[in-house]
Amino acid sequence: MPTPPKTSREQLIGIALSIVEAEGAAALTIAAVAEQAGVKGPSLYKHFADRAALITAVEVAILHDLEAVLRRDTKGRSPKQRLRSIAAVYRNFARTSPHRYGLLYRPDAADDPDIEAACRFSASPLFEELEAAGVPARDILPLSRTLVGFLHGFVSMEIAKAFRLGGSIDEAFEASLDTLLARVR
Repeated sequence: MPTPPKTSREQLIGIALSIVEAEGAAALTIAAVAEQAGVKGPSLYKHFADRAALITAVEVAILHDLEAVLRRDTKGRSPKQRLRSIAAVYRNFARTSPHRYGLLYRPDAADDPDIEAACRFSASPLFEELEAAGVPARDILPLSRTLVGFLHGFVSMEIAKAFRLGGSIDEAFEASLDTLLARVR
């Protein structure tokens, strides 16, 4: 009878997330996860074909975490208030976990069906609020792309401390949201 596995895929992903959180994506290796799990590196290949598969699993987990945080922390009475709240929650998610956030939207994952499904899942609270705000169905995806593109660019620059021209970054964020959500009631 085979011996039971020492660690599950979920436990290994949790270990990988903790490595990314503490040290960044560059530190995420099969060997590092195996060492923290107390197993030999080759045993991880039962769960992940290679480092790229491990990174994909971690990115999917981060996207699922993002969806859960958006659902849990979004507040507001009107759809527009909730959309502004989604933006603030997204920004906070990125700023409080910059290493984890840095794994999102990797160009080498563009054609991965698992990443695509996880992106769609993590965007579902935004899609739902745009629909609740009366945005026509044909406009939901384009507007969500605009909002996420703005949010990703803004928080990526904020994390990199790239806003160097003075002024309030918070005021700039709010003014940008005013512009983007002007058509939403």
